[in-house]
Amino acid sequence: MKKEFKGRTNEHRYFDGVFSYVDENGEKRISAPSHTHRVVSNAQTEAFKAEQERDKWRKGKQASFTAANMLNLHEVYGALTTAQCGYLMRLQCNVSFDGGTLVNSDKTPMSTSDMMFVLQLAKKTSSFYDFLDACISHGIIEENDGVYSVNPRYHFRGAFNDQYIVKTYTAKIKRVYREVKAADIGLIYRMLPFIHYETNALCANPFEQNPSLIRWFTRKALAEATGVSPGEISRRIPKMTFDGEYVIAQVTVGNRRMYMFNPWVFYRKNSEPDATLQAVFNVKPK
Repeated sequence: MKKEFKGRTNEHRYFDGVFSYVDENGEKRISAPSHTHRVVSNAQTEAFKAEQERDKWRKGKQASFTAANMLNLHEVYGALTTAQCGYLMRLQCNVSFDGGTLVNSDKTPMSTSDMMFVLQLAKKTSSFYDFLDACISHGIIEENDGVYSVNPRYHFRGAFNDQYIVKTYTAKIKRVYREVKAADIGLIYRMLPFIHYETNALCANPFEQNPSLIRWFTRKALAEATGVSPGEISRRIPKMTFDGEYVIAQVTVGNRRMYMFNPWVFYRKNSEPDATLQAVFNVKPK
């Protein structure tokens, strides 16, 4: 049975063996008579709740992303055209936990017809087979007795503890693929090795820990890094949207324009994006 009483100095309440009281500083605290419990303040309680929310965010995202190895992706876009990189970006959303096998939503292995369907290439079979042949000849996609899998050197699904990994959220990628051209997705793919860990900035040194030393890409530098013209950067980036959100933000400081990735599409950290990053991508296209 629950009991309740008030102390004579500070207000106390007692429920099932646990005391709650207000100390001399006006701080509400919780205690218990057993040595197995400890006194915690409201601030500590709120911090614990916040950590639980962050953990909930992480758990909610873990089931919906694939991982890309930033250090090896240059091998892919050195072998594929920009549009073919876009096909691979979409197809890697279907890798399984079991060795990277490409599977349908019902977990059955994808056939070439299944792949053509999700890539929207059913009427462009020559484009599809050019892509598949290039992937197989360069070891990006592997085939064994009619079962296809993506080389985990580049993309995989599952746990990792590598700082050189960028997470791609599959539901978002699928929607982006439906809304923009494959070449646009391919251009995004070529940018993945340059996502900064803390800020989601596109930069020349994505593993730099000191924010004052980040070498942000300008339009010209980003074009050079991705192998396209500066004009293509200007034309394509404003059109890259999904669900009414921009995929890439253009940040102008003085007369310099810099770029950031939407963290709900690509992200490297396990924690929720900070408030500034969320606010930037809350801006909607007109």
